[in-house]
Amino acid sequence: MIEITKMDNLGKGKAFLVAGVVAWSAFTCSFGNVNSAAAAQLALMSSGATVLTEGMRLGGVPYRNRDGEVVVSGSASENDNILEGCQLRAQVAYNMARANEPRITMDMLDIANRLGTTMEGLEYSVKTASSVKSKIDRKTNKALEAGETPKQDFEYVSETGDLLRYTEVVNHNEMAGKVRATVSLLEEKGYTLDEIDNKYLNKDGRYKAVHINATSPSGQPFEIQVHSQETLAASRTTHEMYEEWRKPETSAERKAELFSAIKSTYDSLPEPKDIGSLANYKKAV
Repeated sequence: MIEITKMDNLGKGKAFLVAGVVAWSAFTCSFGNVNSAAAAQLALMSSGATVLTEGMRLGGVPYRNRDGEVVVSGSASENDNILEGCQLRAQVAYNMARANEPRITMDMLDIANRLGTTMEGLEYSVKTASSVKSKIDRKTNKALEAGETPKQDFEYVSETGDLLRYTEVVNHNEMAGKVRATVSLLEEKGYTLDEIDNKYLNKDGRYKAVHINATSPSGQPFEIQVHSQETLAASRTTHEMYEEWRKPETSAERKAELFSAIKSTYDSLPEPKDIGSLANYKKAV
């Protein structure tokens, strides 16, 4: 549903026309056509209408998780998708990501099926609005503490590479090969590889996994975290410690304790076979 909260001098006939454009754009956007949805948003904005484009997302992809339950991808954001206190442009950028999610998720499930891996926690494939807002606030506060001028909220949203994020679970000793195979299939489908971040190469890091950042053919950036069941279990074990560690109010001494405890948990796991041969990569800008 599209809510028009301010009409100004927009006539009824024009309102129906614009609403029709937005409705069609919402439909096509769910299948990767971002440009038409963006054009509809600009039409509404230029005509003096203020909108919440929550209706741009038609729904996620149903799938059966490892517990045998049927869940829907991105469903965690269904009741948490309004960026409170943010500009319209920030909300539009967030809604674009939500609208693009089903198409990308279908490709991720196909890749997992072809590689014999699994996609875990797809109900969280869309970052919730409250989580995005917290990230905006953290970045804003960090800039202010450094004596810098913060970016506008929509800039922070647009540069957030994990508005859509996936967790691919592989056999522990096959991690390096599965990362390469995942990248190969992404490129086969027309995706662009932006970055490979092999956390195992940072011996001083607190966390271990491999992160892939890519961009869909429609221009939507997203993240894939490649884990094994072992590293995923470590993530669950240390999650509360991580949440405390990243809070600004946590003391430096406590942060050091938490960092050490988290790092020890991951360091207790054996390294995946040949993981050191998987080089980091970052696309030139």
